[in-house]
This record gives sequence, C-alpha cells and structure tokens, in this order.
Amino acid sequence: MERTHIAQLKDHIGKEVRVRAVVDTIRNQGKIIFIVLRDRSGKVQSVAWHGDEEVFKIAKTLTHESVVDIIGDVKEAKQVKCGYEVGIKELKIDSLAKAPLPITIEELHTENISVLDKRLDYRWVDLRSQKNSLMMDISTLLGHTLRGYCFEKGLIEIQAPRIISAASESGASVFEVKYFEGKAYLAQSPQFHKQMGIASGLEGVFNMGPVFRAEKSFTTRHLTEYTSFDVEIGYIDSYKDVCRFEQEMIVSTLETVKKKYGEKIKEIFGVEVKIPKDDFPMITVAEAKEKLAKAGVVSKNVGDFSPEEEKAIGEIIEEETGSEFFFMTDYPHARRAFYHMKDEKNPTVALGFDLFWKGLEITTGAQREHRVDYLRENAKERGNDGSTMDEYFEYFEYGCPPHGGFAIGTERFLMKLLNLSSILEATFLPNTPNRLGKRLARKK
Repeated sequence: MERTHIAQLKDHIGKEVRVRAVVDTIRNQGKIIFIVLRDRSGKVQSVAWHGDEEVFKIAKTLTHESVVDIIGDVKEAKQVKCGYEVGIKELKIDSLAKAPLPITIEELHTENISVLDKRLDYRWVDLRSQKNSLMMDISTLLGHTLRGYCFEKGLIEIQAPRIISAASESGASVFEVKYFEGKAYLAQSPQFHKQMGIASGLEGVFNMGPVFRAEKSFTTRHLTEYTSFDVEIGYIDSYKDVCRFEQEMIVSTLETVKKKYGEKIKEIFGVEVKIPKDDFPMITVAEAKEKLAKAGVVSKNVGDFSPEEEKAIGEIIEEETGSEFFFMTDYPHARRAFYHMKDEKNPTVALGFDLFWKGLEITTGAQREHRVDYLRENAKERGNDGSTMDEYFEYFEYGCPPHGGFAIGTERFLMKLLNLSSILEATFLPNTPNRLGKRLARKK
C-alpha cells in the first residue's frame, strides 16, 4: 500500500491508509494509547486499543521521535480538533528513538548561548521543531525564487569553482588547502569567475553556492562557511542599474514568500512580511555618519560601520522614510575591493553600495572596473603587484563590457526575514571558528 501523507487524510475518511511518520507525543491511558504522529505535512492522532494485543504490545514500547509505519482506518472523531483520527490495525517500528532526547524539541526560544550551543550540537533533532521546519521550507523557497527571477531576466547560471589557485580578495582571510603537490584556497567569493562570465559574452550571470571566510569572528552575523547568491550583469551605465535589479529581485522574492508562507510566518515567528512599496532610499556614508552623530551614536571608523551603528542607522532611516531597506553609497575606495570602479569625479570614492535590511548589511555590490590597466593600478595601490592574479587580469585583455553585480548572504537574508537573533539559527548546520558541525573541543 502506498503512503498517505497526514495532510491528505481528510480526503480518506472511512478508508484504510498507510501512514509513515514520527511519534510526536504518546498518551498511555491504560487500555488505550493515543499516539500523535507527525510528518512534514502535519500531525494526526492515532489510536491503539487494548483489544488488539499485538498492536498494543508494540505501542507500549514506543518512544518520542520513533519512526513508525502504520496501517489503519481514518475515522471521524469530533473530540479531535481536525475531526478525524487513525485507528491502528498494523504497527511497525522502523526506528526506535533513544530516550530521553538530548534536547527538548519545541522548547521556548532563549538567547542563552549555552542552550543554543546544545541545540546546535544536536541540530538534526533541533530541526524537527515547528519553527525550524518552517524555516527550512522558507529557505528552500528563497533559493528557488532568487534563481527563478534571474532565469526569467535572461541571466545564465554558472557554478564557479570553490577551490581556486589564488586568494579571491585578501589573502589574510582565506583557507589554504593542500592540492596534490601544491596548495590552493577555498573561494571567498565567485567574484572573479562571475566577471569571467561577463567577459565570456554571457552578459548576465548568477551563482548560488558556498563561500568560505577564515575570519575568527564570534558574532551573531558571521559564519566561516555560508551560502552566497551572486549576480553580475553586463552593459550597465552605473552601479545604480545594479541597485535597481537587486531591489526588484528582492521585492519579487518577498512577494512570493508572503503569498506562500506569510500567514505561517506571522503565526509561528510573529513577523509580518512587509513588501516595499517605493524605491529603497539611498544614503551616502557621510550622510549616515552625520545622522548618527546627531543621534549621539559614537563612530570609531570613518569609512565603515559597527554593528551598533548599522542598527541605529537602520532605525533612523526607517523612521524617516518608512523603509526597512536602504542602500549605503560612496564608501572610500581604499576600504573596498580593488576591482570596484572609482568615481571619475572623486577617485577616493568607490562606485559601489551596501544594502541594509532591518539594521544589518545583507549585500555588497558595485560597478566593477573592466579596464585592465586600471585594474592593475588599483591592485598596486593595495600593495599587490598583480603577479598572483595574471589569470584574472587576462579576463579583461580581450574585451569586456562595463558590468557590475552584488552578493547576498542568504543566511543573513533569512535571519532578518524571520527576525532570528543569530545567523546560526538560519543555517542548516553552521560552521564557525569554534564549530564544525558540533562544537570544537577547546585546547587546554
């Protein structure tokens, strides 16, 4: 008999079905045992009676989170919220769960670090919660929708290599790996290969995949491995063309998420998915610093923002404009990647941007420098003579159109969408400086 998902049982009242699911809760009332079953589609109550000795004997051995295979009749049951239940006729245990469980699956949320560490150590159990199950549904939809939007706009999907011969940006934060008799690096970004795609005549490309940062950042917003959604488009006139593309992509994505999961997100996470109605505001770094100073927020860095500043400027912009999103522009070129194009009118400024959402930077983007002589000069300004990047520079020696792009950290996007307190909660299995799957043992 084929499996029937729990959500489909309402269409099978009075019929015999096969349900394969997890034991969510058990209530043993002596001569009757109520077993609430759970699968990805929902929950249903099943019943084992004392009169059926074989079924009842097996039911008494069940533990929470055990996996079972049940054949039974779907019967009307007015005392049950959904109006029906499954009377068990045959019961098989596919996998008996060890008891007790290492964590409480539906435990109330807490920002206690020790509690989060324990949950992450048993992430495969933690992901069974209602919140995390929905989070993974939304994560899947996000990736599908972002890719679908780019596909509809005619962009080509590439899969940039994750093992590369030279550091993507700054050698200080890359993972070095042994590559046969030599060495290589885990890619910080598919940036160079996105630009190769533009030079290849593809005109517009996108890439979704893992990137790696060897930075010892112990924060609620950093991972050593995360999933980046990257876009690069050719024949642009300005970095603002890139901003427009990203804005429209994000609005489209949020509309799709709200349509499918908006009510569930509101019910389970208490978050209203807001769809931007107007263009995202644009503010320069200098203007942002002025606003922060007026608000009494101390700044320690002229060309960048601390987490406290990001949160504060996000609140200020939302209060002034009503927008949760805004683009930050006019960063000092010296603080940006060397391949960002300089403003011809003011070469100290980069033609790029960061996109902020709810007080957190989720995107870095720019118009790229496509003229190889300028690229080499920019690299020299950073103390790099270009000898390790000859292959990259070659991409631009045989003609390359003006282009620009951006990268979204998808875990950060999901984190802000659901108002999660840590990026670790928005990741299937987070890797950090002190965690590779489970928490790393501290060296004595």
